[in-house]
Amino acid sequence: MPIRRTRLFIDYATIASILVLVVMVGTLTSSIRHIWDSWRWVIHTREVLEHVQMTISFVHEADFLQKSVLLEENAEDRAALDRTLNAIPQAVQKLQGLTRDNPRQQDALQAYRQTLDRHTLALQAALADPADAGQQTLEERHAAAATRTTILKQAAGLRAEEERLLGFREMQLRNDQIRVIIAVSVVAALSIALLVLVRWLAWRDAVILIDERARLDATLRSIGEAVVAVDLDGRVRFMNPVAEKFLGMSEADAAGRLFEDVFRVGQNAAADGQVGSIYRLVISTGTPRFNVELHAPSAGGPDAEHDWIAGCYPVLIDDRPRGAVISAMDITRLKDAQRKLNEANQTLEQRVLERTEALAETNLELHAFAHTVAHDLRAPLRNIQGFASALLEDETPRLSPTGRMFLQRIDGGVGRLDRLISDLLDYSKLTRGDLPQGPVDLERAVQLALADLEAQIGASGARIEVASPLPAVLGNEALLVQVFNNLIGNAIKFVAPGVAPRVLVRAHAAEDRIRVEVADNGIGISPADRDRVFGVFERLHGQERYPGTGIGLAIVHKAVDWMGGSVRMEEAPGGGAMAVLSLRPPPEKQGTPHEA
Repeated sequence: MPIRRTRLFIDYATIASILVLVVMVGTLTSSIRHIWDSWRWVIHTREVLEHVQMTISFVHEADFLQKSVLLEENAEDRAALDRTLNAIPQAVQKLQGLTRDNPRQQDALQAYRQTLDRHTLALQAALADPADAGQQTLEERHAAAATRTTILKQAAGLRAEEERLLGFREMQLRNDQIRVIIAVSVVAALSIALLVLVRWLAWRDAVILIDERARLDATLRSIGEAVVAVDLDGRVRFMNPVAEKFLGMSEADAAGRLFEDVFRVGQNAAADGQVGSIYRLVISTGTPRFNVELHAPSAGGPDAEHDWIAGCYPVLIDDRPRGAVISAMDITRLKDAQRKLNEANQTLEQRVLERTEALAETNLELHAFAHTVAHDLRAPLRNIQGFASALLEDETPRLSPTGRMFLQRIDGGVGRLDRLISDLLDYSKLTRGDLPQGPVDLERAVQLALADLEAQIGASGARIEVASPLPAVLGNEALLVQVFNNLIGNAIKFVAPGVAPRVLVRAHAAEDRIRVEVADNGIGISPADRDRVFGVFERLHGQERYPGTGIGLAIVHKAVDWMGGSVRMEEAPGGGAMAVLSLRPPPEKQGTPHEA
């Protein structure tokens, strides 16, 4: 990972450096072109200055030659004068050509040429009539001198403009030279910096590679697997001590030898061919192979049977195979443990099956026993209750108050015992879990429960409110009738003295469940006891104040749980207790017939 990050950094740094170098080379090229242009303009300006000076020299030479010809007629001087006079307009024309990019100089040269033409004509006129030339008036001489002065002033103006341009262009040349020096310096500095950076990164990568190779070598030599590394030609380049033991050959002896000649799994030719084919497939496709199981003698001899699990991993460089790493792990003990575990599992499954069958038989016997005991207990209890009721009805006048009290207690105790046995039978039925389930009409189940509680409702003056319509649920109707019987019965029973019970039953869909609420205005249940009330024989109040068996809410919890729902107790709005049931909705494509 560090090397990959370094390579990315080098790539980015190289790209950035190349971009900077391209920019700087462009700048350098532009600066060199500017230098060339500046040199060309400097030379051009100096050439203009030379031609200006040349015209002045021609004027002076023409004046000198004219005087020489006037003093003594000399054909050679006359010819030289003619050449000089002809050279003056040619020099001015050359100046106009050199300065055609400068309108200001063009205007000055036009005036300069006119002055030179007047002066040239004056010289030629004097040569045409030498007698008159010697008799020039003072005014004519002053005019000729003024013309020469004008020529010098105009030439000085031309020279001053060109010297100004020369200074400006020489300054541009110096600036361009400075830019070239800076560009060359920056390019050189960047090149040196990039070279130093690449050199440093290469050194750091080499250090990292050496460190990682040392750690990898130590890791491979210390692990418990046999590891062999081969190159693309199939020659061994590395073997760890486990591989040496496995193959019966040292790393020094195996180094450089072909893989097929070294990687021998004992004398098992089939295993050799299997491993060889896997290696060649991995080298050709670049796809690793895992979890290849081998069973063959090891290098220790034909009697040393071992189980091995091998894998072959390609060494990829730029997504191209450059070799492979073959690893093999001795799983003989693991295989033995797996075989023993399978045998133990089979034995355990057989024992569990036998125990399950025994438990099923025991449960059937217990259910039969419970039914028999309940039947045998309830028969004499009914007799006792019948005799006690008969005595209370027929013999009350002859009984003492104490006798009547005892008979009433006997009658009440027998009734409680009968209800207890009935509740226990109901609870035991729920543990069998063999009742059918299907769509149940909640409203019908509530009405059936209210019909069972008609006498209790009438005696207590309770007011029962059902928020119709109630949705259908998935369950068993008989169980739901029993659930509502217990919940509504408790709501009627557990009220403060002198308070008329009020019970509200309502239900609605809540996400993927049906939420059913049975709320009352009773004495309520404290938060600490709301989970405990669902236990068997759990009672929060004395038998004298609120009679009961302590099994009703346990039956509710068991029945709701069996139907795949849940139940909990909460505080009702305005006080009292509220049982909250979460039941499953029926399947969408089924109807809602009631369960018998």
